[in-house]
Amino acid sequence: MRISFIVMLIALLTTTLSPSAGAAQEPQVSAQARSIFDHNRDSVAQIRVLLGRSDSHTATGTGFLIGAGGAMLTNYHVVADKALEPQTYRLELVLPNGRRSALRILALDVVHDLAVVQGDVGDAKPLSFVESQLSKGDKVFSLGYPLGQGLTVTEGTYNGRSEEQYYEHFHFTGALNPGMSGGPAVDADGKVFGVNVASHLGGQLVSFLVPSKYAKDLLDKAAAAGPSERDFRKEVGAQLRAHGEALMASLLKESMALERVSGFTLPGKVGEFMQCGAATSRESERLYTVDSYRCHTLSSLYIDPRLHTGMISFHHNILRSTQLGALRFANLQESRFESGRGGEFDRKHHTRYACDDRVVALKGKRAKMVMCVRGYKRFEALYDVVVKIATLGNAERALQSQLSIEGVSYEAAMAFVRRYVEAIEWSR
Repeated sequence: MRISFIVMLIALLTTTLSPSAGAAQEPQVSAQARSIFDHNRDSVAQIRVLLGRSDSHTATGTGFLIGAGGAMLTNYHVVADKALEPQTYRLELVLPNGRRSALRILALDVVHDLAVVQGDVGDAKPLSFVESQLSKGDKVFSLGYPLGQGLTVTEGTYNGRSEEQYYEHFHFTGALNPGMSGGPAVDADGKVFGVNVASHLGGQLVSFLVPSKYAKDLLDKAAAAGPSERDFRKEVGAQLRAHGEALMASLLKESMALERVSGFTLPGKVGEFMQCGAATSRESERLYTVDSYRCHTLSSLYIDPRLHTGMISFHHNILRSTQLGALRFANLQESRFESGRGGEFDRKHHTRYACDDRVVALKGKRAKMVMCVRGYKRFEALYDVVVKIATLGNAERALQSQLSIEGVSYEAAMAFVRRYVEAIEWSR
């Protein structure tokens, strides 16, 4: 989330104001923040992603010392360029004391957006993990390097697990800004309970942290793997396939809710982690109306700046008009229905879409259906599938529906497509 300058200034001021003179009560929050900063600052580094041998960075993030031998935690998305294109990029850490060191990647967890890296940190001491469970409302703190402003501490509130995420995240009511990704989130004793990962684009001070239990698992994996160089692109591909299999298995085992809207029975919410909403477009000057229903899974994974994948989404648009007449209503349908997704692709990541266009028999109605499939160039056995459906033969009411499936096996995608199409019914 992009926080306004005023809100950022307020957040910075709360970390520097002194407690009231002569106060006998509990120390001011600003004093807590200062203590957290002083206690942890030497163990938190800026991570820079450098292009080739130049000293110019293409991205920055944060990492913190947490293990022996200079092992540090950060986000996968901070080091993704290096992991996928090791000959093009290099990594460097910069500690608050000015110490610089090259970094190498030891282990990755794409699903939970974590990475273990290693560098020369001198005599900096590792942070430690919390040993007890936090409670909603606990005061907590986050450290990182936001927007080139130097090491910063922000304070906020722990609010437990986010209720909308497919993978577990903690909800942190506090400011996280670009550059703080991968920094430590600590309790009032300075112990790590999470890792900075993201902010909500549609809210204020709604931020998310990766629970420390996943970081512990990845540190164990890094220690077991040893120092040998590995092909991390293959590991990323394997993790993406596992993600796709788990996501589709969870969708296919859940019952699909059915929405009855304007004479249609339509696929609805699948499982607790899918988010759905509705909207309508009705204007007195317009001769037709459009009612919309949308669902998506909050399961998208960052792979690199040009590729996010792993989400399932669909939407239904119901067009109605009693004034356009058959010809103009047919033209309206045609203008809103694209004949596939061919040509829209990223040369670096995807093949072109291959599309099939046919007329199918739905329950109670004929429909035009276009299905397009494309593969991933760098990750084997992963596909994106787009299905578009438009009912035919009615001059006053029509359904247009689209399903998008990202980064899964072809077999799993086809199983969900069949289930989706079979759920659509013209109930008159």
